[in-house]
Amino acid sequence: MKIYTATEMREHEQMAVDKGTTFEQLMENAGQATSADLLRRFPKAGRALIVCGKGNNGGDGLVIARVLSEQDWQVDVVFVLGDKLSPLAQLNRERLNHLDGVSFIRSDELEGRLKTGYGLVIEGIFGTGFSGALPETAAAVCRLLNQADGFKIALDIPTGLNCDTGEADQDTFRADLTYAFAAYKPAHMTDAGKAYCGETVCLDIGIE
Repeated sequence: MKIYTATEMREHEQMAVDKGTTFEQLMENAGQATSADLLRRFPKAGRALIVCGKGNNGGDGLVIARVLSEQDWQVDVVFVLGDKLSPLAQLNRERLNHLDGVSFIRSDELEGRLKTGYGLVIEGIFGTGFSGALPETAAAVCRLLNQADGFKIALDIPTGLNCDTGEADQDTFRADLTYAFAAYKPAHMTDAGKAYCGETVCLDIGIE
């Protein structure tokens, strides 16, 4: 079992890139591997909400949006930290343009949309680099998501959980399932972390 801290994860990502892959390919691998497992668990197409931050954790979610839509899912995507995205997230956002199964919703629509019900709620606001207290915008979104129906999924680490220490903000996203990319993180192994992660599945994304 591999367990990487946030710093070690970045180092192993860079090592993979140095050996010939790209950060774009690693994001694609993460999204594809997550989608494959989700589609195995949920073979009947339904409605999914993907909640994205502006960084690469959100970019992973955008890859998932594309793959799910190709399998006849109806996917709503919301950016909750503004629409100025990291370059890789922006690239994958543009790949969703004109896809019939993907809709972009505004942050102020989120509460109302959640009441309509989603089969899957996929959270990719912050990744493994998060520490400290959640900004109020993200905390408010997590409170809404935690109260909503649907099967809840975190990408790599639930937002609000420090992946190295297991320290959790009071409004940390509570997942039913967390997909760890390439390796487990220390927080996945702690009792406090497990309470927020639910089941944790480690996916191979091409990083040693």
